[in-house]
Amino acid sequence: MTQRQRKAIGTVLTVLSLVIWATIGMWVYDWFLEDASPIWHLVFFVGFGLAWVFPARAIILWMAKPDA
Repeated sequence: MTQRQRKAIGTVLTVLSLVIWATIGMWVYDWFLEDASPIWHLVFFVGFGLAWVFPARAIILWMAKPDA
């Protein structure tokens, strides 16, 4: 697979993973944190928002591999 093909697939995967990650975040918020204090809201959304870097990093590293 060429790097160009990996970048095309990786772009779609990145957007798809962001949508899935946001959906999971909304589900967790709705089930567990809806009535929590504002501090817990801040901690959750900052932590969950920053944690998205890990799945995105894996996709970006895969996209950046040179052609074999």
